[in-house]
Amino acid sequence: MRPPAQPAAPARAPLPVWLPWALTALMLAHHVGLWAWTSARRDIPLLVLFERWDSSHYSTLVLQGYVWPLWAFLPLYPGAVWLLRQGLGGTLPPQVVGSLLSTLCLLAFVAWNTRWGRQGRLGGAMTATTGWGWFLLLYGPASFTLHSHHTEGLFLLLSFGALAFASRGALLPCALLVALCVWTRNQGVFVAITAALLLAAREPSWRGRCTRFATLGALALLAFGGLLAFEWARAGDPLMFLKAQREWNHVDSVWGAIRGLWLGNPWHRGFSVWLFLRHVFGLLWLIAALVLLRRDWALGLYALLSLLVMLPQGDLGNAFRFGAVLFPVMFLAGDWLSTRPVWLRWTVALLLVWLNHKVTHGYAIGRWAY
Repeated sequence: MRPPAQPAAPARAPLPVWLPWALTALMLAHHVGLWAWTSARRDIPLLVLFERWDSSHYSTLVLQGYVWPLWAFLPLYPGAVWLLRQGLGGTLPPQVVGSLLSTLCLLAFVAWNTRWGRQGRLGGAMTATTGWGWFLLLYGPASFTLHSHHTEGLFLLLSFGALAFASRGALLPCALLVALCVWTRNQGVFVAITAALLLAAREPSWRGRCTRFATLGALALLAFGGLLAFEWARAGDPLMFLKAQREWNHVDSVWGAIRGLWLGNPWHRGFSVWLFLRHVFGLLWLIAALVLLRRDWALGLYALLSLLVMLPQGDLGNAFRFGAVLFPVMFLAGDWLSTRPVWLRWTVALLLVWLNHKVTHGYAIGRWAY
């Protein structure tokens, strides 16, 4: 006699169309309101507040062009801000134009992702199936970079587009967006690798897979070669962007990179709560990346490479910022969180809102917030 059939798990209700937009609006209102309040209370001009840390370097690039050591920043974002600023009359402060560009890119990402998600054109962790997935992306610790004068908003849109087209086998639009990613951030190389793997995975034969992988790889190398040519023409050295990055903390051995995981390098003197929190965030990121690796090994590899690339700097001091654009990790973690007990979900939500608030406020008052 057969045992009685187990009842099927209830189907999850589709994500309401308005929810990602509501969460985006809430995040934007929170951050802009916090910055306006901080500006008034601390007597910090808003234009100064919008131009902290790397934002000031991007403004210099827009207004003056490349000078040492700003070659460390790749040219697409400041070039796009310069072009938009010229189109708007050439008088607006760069940080205002950059924030406008980043916000438009963030809104375009939300529109594109939700539209293709509803149409069933995205699978796996390419889109969130719950509001919690969107919440984790939009309230990641350094989500302010997605709508301020930084590269994150532009890179989020470009990297999503490249990976989305790759997952559907569309080579040419994928290659174009991969090239733009390579010109925007160092992580663009990882997007190129991931997109090539996603394209190859759609082919039934090994010959087809190798052809697809090699074709996108060649196009990505061509884009990287164009970047080197730009650096050579403007600076006289095709690797100037790498040499300029030596101005930052870097380790001189593999052991130094590993030692940075427990803050054991010479510059780690005393206990830093915020650096410790970045390493906790990095650990959670590692766990989510390993889970993602089992579900979609190309996206999981992208997440792991984006984490490991920080190790040569000697610690995970940029983890909040590097993780802000990793939408597959945030979507996967948020959808998993949606299945946990209510007390755990809301405890995580409160802690994340608190951390996001403190990091966003830290940026406003000039503390290291990445």
